[in-house]
Amino acid sequence: MKRSALITVVTVLQTLLGLSLAGLTVYLVALSRSRETLAEPDAADTVRGLLIGALVLGVPAVITLIGAVGLWKNHFWGWVLTLATDVGMLAVFAYGSFGENDREVDEIAMAAGFGVLLVLLLLPSVRQFYWKKMRGTEVLRCAQNDKRGLGA
Repeated sequence: MKRSALITVVTVLQTLLGLSLAGLTVYLVALSRSRETLAEPDAADTVRGLLIGALVLGVPAVITLIGAVGLWKNHFWGWVLTLATDVGMLAVFAYGSFGENDREVDEIAMAAGFGVLLVLLLLPSVRQFYWKKMRGTEVLRCAQNDKRGLGA
């Protein structure tokens, strides 16, 4: 099945979102090693906080990029992994922005990015593109099992 422009846009946006999370992770690690950070009076706590932040963003970055690879290869698991990651990250950023009454522009922007991607992933044409791949595999697997006499 040929990839439509909308599918390509969703895949590119997901890849860019994963790369931005990875970039933020690298930035936080670099910031934890900077002279200015190490010169602060409570440098140990600041470095620890920056490294925890890098871990919190780094794990979803890796998962998002793995999901993006699945999307590029037209795999159903890539769509599912991307959907689950986007829902989780949207919940984290939305809670951080609105649950704690701490409305910072960068957190709202990240939440909006994940929200837009979530809406795009759930559009019928995008969903059907990846689900058809899965349905075809299931039909083929069931047909092979029937042929062998194994049942569904």
